[in-house]
Amino acid sequence: MILNIPIPDVVLASHRQDPQTIITEVQTGFIVWEYLSGRLSLSECAELLHIPYRAFLELLWSKGIPLDGLNRDELDKQTEQLRNLL
Repeated sequence: MILNIPIPDVVLASHRQDPQTIITEVQTGFIVWEYLSGRLSLSECAELLHIPYRAFLELLWSKGIPLDGLNRDELDKQTEQLRNLL
C-alpha cells in the first residue's frame, strides 16, 4: 500500500530533502511504533526492516527505548542468544 503523507518543510530540511532517507525514517518509525504498541514482536520488526534481530535491538537501544516490555517468548529468545554467546 502507498500513502501520501505531507512532510513539513522543517523535516525536509533536516534530511536535506533526500526522499529516500525520509522514507526509510518514516518506515522505521512506524515499525518501532507498532512494536511499542504491542502489535509487532521484536522478530517481526526486524523482519519487516530487513535487518537481523540483534540490529533491531540495537536500534531500540540507540533511541533510548527500554526493552523491559519483552514478552516471555522474546525474553526466552534473548536468554538463549546470550547463552550461545557465552
